[in-house]
Amino acid sequence: MGIIKWSLDAARSTYADQPKEILTCEGLSNDVLAVPATQKGKNGRANPVLSDGSVFNVGINQAALLIENGKVHDFVIADSEKNTGQYIYDTNAEPSLLTGGLRNWDNVWKTVKDRFSFGGQSPNTMNLVYLNLKEITGNPVGVGKIPFVDNYLNTRLLLGLHGYYTFRISNPAVFYENLLMDPTRKYRKDEITEQLRVEMMPKISAALAKIAPFCVNGYQDIYAHDEDLAKALNESLGKEWLDSRGIELVKVALNPELSPADSKRVMELENAKTLSNTDMAIGSMVNAQNQAMQNAAGNAHGAVNGFMGMNMAGGGMNASDLLKAKMASQPAPSQAAPVSSSHASGSWTCPVCGAVNTGKFCPNDGTPKPAGPKFCPECGHQVETGAKFCPECGTKLG
Repeated sequence: MGIIKWSLDAARSTYADQPKEILTCEGLSNDVLAVPATQKGKNGRANPVLSDGSVFNVGINQAALLIENGKVHDFVIADSEKNTGQYIYDTNAEPSLLTGGLRNWDNVWKTVKDRFSFGGQSPNTMNLVYLNLKEITGNPVGVGKIPFVDNYLNTRLLLGLHGYYTFRISNPAVFYENLLMDPTRKYRKDEITEQLRVEMMPKISAALAKIAPFCVNGYQDIYAHDEDLAKALNESLGKEWLDSRGIELVKVALNPELSPADSKRVMELENAKTLSNTDMAIGSMVNAQNQAMQNAAGNAHGAVNGFMGMNMAGGGMNASDLLKAKMASQPAPSQAAPVSSSHASGSWTCPVCGAVNTGKFCPNDGTPKPAGPKFCPECGHQVETGAKFCPECGTKLG
């Protein structure tokens, strides 16, 4: 007894001339995890027992399970378009265990495939159940007073965490057999999410410790690592959820909340971390002093009294002191070797390119050295260019 894909070959088989009952799924919303098949048609019945040749539809992100005596006998998993379509229940066929698509379903094979001695089985009562394979969203979770090491502030905080998690069915056979067990009724997510929340809460502390190194900006980065947090929780919940319930976490988005005492302490630590940077400290102090000056100027007893009060209050270090301390801590800039006096006295600046030269012509553009002032070699008096005698002492000039 098994499932075969409805195709042209199947249509030409012995089923072609038989009246078929067609079974379908009423729809799987985010709140619904499993529903029994419904017979299509005006007189369709809910929860029908499959008969030889029954045809059923399987849509995207659905798993159709054949249930025999409370166990999964065969299935079709359609996590992509590859396995969507119509199938036939054939009492003479071996179970096909149809999987494929984007995800690995080896765990479902291992759960079901060893149960059968194929062929020669007498027909038993078979029910068809549909499971929702989509990511189930909007499930609340919250915990309080979880320790968290904030590496950014180098401190330990106690966090309250509130948010939502998402999960999906990863082993339909295990999920049905361990959580549902009734092929005739609909199952909604709120029937299991409270239990999942209770089981998740004690694991969150260990998961937070694993993602703490990723939170480079401190506890506020927790919300940005929803997939890392889910991975860490899956490692803690793996055996309990995946192997025993057939589900896995996809994302956990938690918003951290601090107690009033921790909020004050975090603010003080952040201010201290900011002011440990000298430039930030100078900027902060300049702003504070500017504000103080504005307040002093508006002093009700007069600006002079306000400034006097400000000076009296400014007994500590100010922005100027910080700037001097910063400059003193920096290495002194390298100084150029002093220019000899002989070199300095014989140098001149090119009036065209600005280069400093010592020769008669500029090596950059060939500009001749400008004629400088002329002095008497005897008395040192400055004389006009072209003069033949010093007007001060009468010395003949060459």
